[in-house]
Amino acid sequence: MDIKQLKKELGLKDKDIAEFFGLKHRSYSESSAKKRYEQAFINIYEFLKGRGEKNNKITPTEFD
Repeated sequence: MDIKQLKKELGLKDKDIAEFFGLKHRSYSESSAKKRYEQAFINIYEFLKGRGEKNNKITPTEFD
């Protein structure tokens, strides 16, 4: 997954990602670390998504 796909999937803009990291939009846009912020955001999303899928699995014993 890349940042364009993730932003489209979640309906996010650069401003939203900047706020997530406690940055002003301009600081984020002009940052030399922008790619690292984006990759960190992707990693966090994928980690949480994986945890959610793991926790939402239903085992047959849950309904016995």
